[in-house]
Amino acid sequence: MNVISIKNLTISYHRKPAIRGISLEIEKGSIIAIIGPNGAGKSTLLKGILGLLPFDSGEVKIFGEDVDKVRKKISYIPQREQFDWDFPINVYELVMMGRYAHIPFIGFPRRKDKQVVINCLEKLEIERCATRQIRNLSGGQQQRAFIARALAQESDIYFMDEPFVGVDAKTEKSIFSLMNELKSEGKTIMVVHHDLSKIKGYYDKVIMINQTLIAYGNTNDVFTPELINKTYGGRLTILQKTEELI
Repeated sequence: MNVISIKNLTISYHRKPAIRGISLEIEKGSIIAIIGPNGAGKSTLLKGILGLLPFDSGEVKIFGEDVDKVRKKISYIPQREQFDWDFPINVYELVMMGRYAHIPFIGFPRRKDKQVVINCLEKLEIERCATRQIRNLSGGQQQRAFIARALAQESDIYFMDEPFVGVDAKTEKSIFSLMNELKSEGKTIMVVHHDLSKIKGYYDKVIMINQTLIAYGNTNDVFTPELINKTYGGRLTILQKTEELI
């Protein structure tokens, strides 16, 4: 079953295309990496799917609907630098924000909402940080808090923009374990990822883009030296050997 349908999507910044003519059908219950060089349009693709950027052309449907009609079914974890870490909020309050879609328009968090938040804090192993201001957390703890907020929303699709950047090995393992748990529940997870050495171990499918779509499919089928080089334009100096990735 396809949960996201993208047809001929083109988005520009200041009249310069960031992504061009991308079409994809995203299946339910997969963990999908979005990879490509800097400036390839990875984050733009995510934001386009989420309806956060205007389109030059194309359309996006989620569960067959426009995104505004299904926002309760979607969670988004942006890059950490996009958040104001001086904002006066503690970890518990941040995670409770994930419940807002479930709380009546005029009302307060119910017992269930509070329990969901506590469960999410425990699942991400940050319950001891509940009363700490977010600016006082480590990078890994901050990322765990944002993922806990997304988890509290109880969504069907999770979009994560480089969730592994700046986190320690324990946090990385925790995030990956959570991704697999969500997948086992039939959730769909799309992740912008930059570390190519982890692709085969983490992801079922890969979207390879460099402004246009280079390849999309099962990781074992498309994550090849030829398509990697085509995606990155031969600029793989950050890697010792492309062959080591596969």
